[in-house]
Amino acid sequence: MHIVLSDKQKETYITFLHAIGYWLFICCFQVFLHKCGIVSFLPQSETLNHWDSGVYLDICKNGYTYHDPIGNNSGCFILFPWVWRILRVSVAGICIVNYVFFAIGFTILSKLYKTSTVEKLLWLSIPTVYIMFIPYTEALFFLLMSATFYGIVIKKRWLIWICLFFAAMTRATAIFLLPSLLIMELISNHKQEWYKIAWYYFIDYAIPVLAGLAFFIWYQYHAIGIWFAYFIQQKRTEGHEFNWPILPLSSMEGMRNLWISALAVFCCFISIIVVARKIFGWLYRNSVEPDKIFTLSLVFLGITLFKTIFYNPTWGTGTTITIGINRYVFATPFFYVFLHYFINKGVPYKLSQYAWAFILCNIVWLGCGSYYHIQIFYPYCNEYFFPDNYVPAIPRWFIS
Repeated sequence: MHIVLSDKQKETYITFLHAIGYWLFICCFQVFLHKCGIVSFLPQSETLNHWDSGVYLDICKNGYTYHDPIGNNSGCFILFPWVWRILRVSVAGICIVNYVFFAIGFTILSKLYKTSTVEKLLWLSIPTVYIMFIPYTEALFFLLMSATFYGIVIKKRWLIWICLFFAAMTRATAIFLLPSLLIMELISNHKQEWYKIAWYYFIDYAIPVLAGLAFFIWYQYHAIGIWFAYFIQQKRTEGHEFNWPILPLSSMEGMRNLWISALAVFCCFISIIVVARKIFGWLYRNSVEPDKIFTLSLVFLGITLFKTIFYNPTWGTGTTITIGINRYVFATPFFYVFLHYFINKGVPYKLSQYAWAFILCNIVWLGCGSYYHIQIFYPYCNEYFFPDNYVPAIPRWFIS
């Protein structure tokens, strides 16, 4: 039987194979580096089962436990451990499943925005794609949000409900969707219809997110007998509670990880500026934004920055730690939509836009404590421009 595929179907399969091919390339390349002695070890169950991966595996095997405020596994959401338990695969097996989840989500997103092959390769080369290789929740969340985007575009309420309900059981960042989806709907419609939009938002978006979150909270209470155990655990052991930010933003691993966190902060700042302009235009000129997914992505990234600055701990460095922001930004379809817009803007950038980007980039970089180059060059510049025998001229108006 000969099956004839349409051009769209061929493109879909090719995109999926691009993602799988990238994964195979990275695996082979890592083996090559290991053989060359550049990489000290290959991914194994022992090396993959660290940090949150070990907690998810524990929940998968034993369910939620709560022995004391520190020795418990309540600081993670439930859907990913359930998927792991249902599939009955090993640590290596769930890594493969995770990447397949990502590849499907990647294919859906590429189909929505009709990306070129070069842009797909750019998307796949984002450093945080490695998160999709390990037993974390990013891949499942990526798939659910990409499917949500598709449901919004084709206006399928049942698909939106299912995806948002499960997304709210996957990651705490699904809470960011509540204000993001509201702003998305408001500025994509005329402001005179805000009351209709508010009702539509509540039915299509708020209910499934709140229902998924409520189910997760109830399930944890049913398992260990403590209400809001996840949030208690995050506050006590992870330090995620409201704090005024202390600059410079830092990383417990130093500059090794801080550079990518600084890039994530920069993208979030750009998102806030762009969405603020869109909201201003909607309020004062009744300007409607046609691309709902782009607006949703901008607001989500902006809220991610707010959470990082005001709800991240300061332990270890004494200043606000940027822990997690690179995953919350770059390992999501929201960033891919953000990147696609600025790559395919269609209008040449002005010199003033480059200048503002340069200024903002340096503000972020300095805000992350990058003073080293200034400290190195300042003595030389000071000696050159202001030698020891230099006496500054005092203006007459100052003396008088």
